[in-house]
Amino acid sequence: MQNNMKNTRQTALITGPTSGIGEQFAIKLAESGHDLILVSRDEEKLRKMCLDLSQAYGIKAHKIVADLSKSASPEEVFEKVNQLDIQVDILINNAGFQIYDPFHSADWKATQKLIDVIVNALVNLTHLFLPGMIQRKEGYILNMGSLGSFAPGPNNAVYTAGKAFVLNFSEAIAEELRGTGVHVTCLCPGPVDTPFAERADITNTFLFKYFAMPPGPVAEAGIKAMLKKQRVSVPGIINKLIVFFLRFVPRRLVTRIAKYALLPD
Repeated sequence: MQNNMKNTRQTALITGPTSGIGEQFAIKLAESGHDLILVSRDEEKLRKMCLDLSQAYGIKAHKIVADLSKSASPEEVFEKVNQLDIQVDILINNAGFQIYDPFHSADWKATQKLIDVIVNALVNLTHLFLPGMIQRKEGYILNMGSLGSFAPGPNNAVYTAGKAFVLNFSEAIAEELRGTGVHVTCLCPGPVDTPFAERADITNTFLFKYFAMPPGPVAEAGIKAMLKKQRVSVPGIINKLIVFFLRFVPRRLVTRIAKYALLPD
């Protein structure tokens, strides 16, 4: 991917980089000459990724082992970056997982972790790294939304509600940051063929069987949108059409359709 940024040695911090879209973010940014800080719970995978990407692309890759479902982790990540004495030019809040169950029967501890990862950690990391970007008058933040950001998801209620928050939060602070040199993008993919979907046991549903995109093009679309300073990116023509038509469909019907789209095919 062509690098459109001023300094090819800029550094991107990516959460959840060990598989799927996050892994593709890391690969594509390394290809374009960016140094990396990779944040995940899996130390062994991080170690291997850092070694492989450094050797393949001649960049510097650092690992930070952290469980973002723990409230203290964002601050710990920020402190470790400061200890490394590295400036974060791009923050990619990608970490997440999904729980596909009726809300009343879903395990509460797992639900709380979901909220902590896709909402609390994302907001906290943004709050920690944003002041430095504003001071330098340059920076990019890429937050991971979803097609679910635009519609309620029965049996997926907390996840889609969290992603709706991410979309609204991203657009709001993007406007707050107008003229500062810092830009915020929310990437809202539809179904993506990744271990993320496998862990949620939704790969055999209608939506995933017929409309899932590979993670590479999704990550590339997100990076391109970020560099173009777009506030929202919905990759894939089918997903764009879905978001467009949602504007004209009654809300109750949207919710009903969302429910059946993720039932086993």
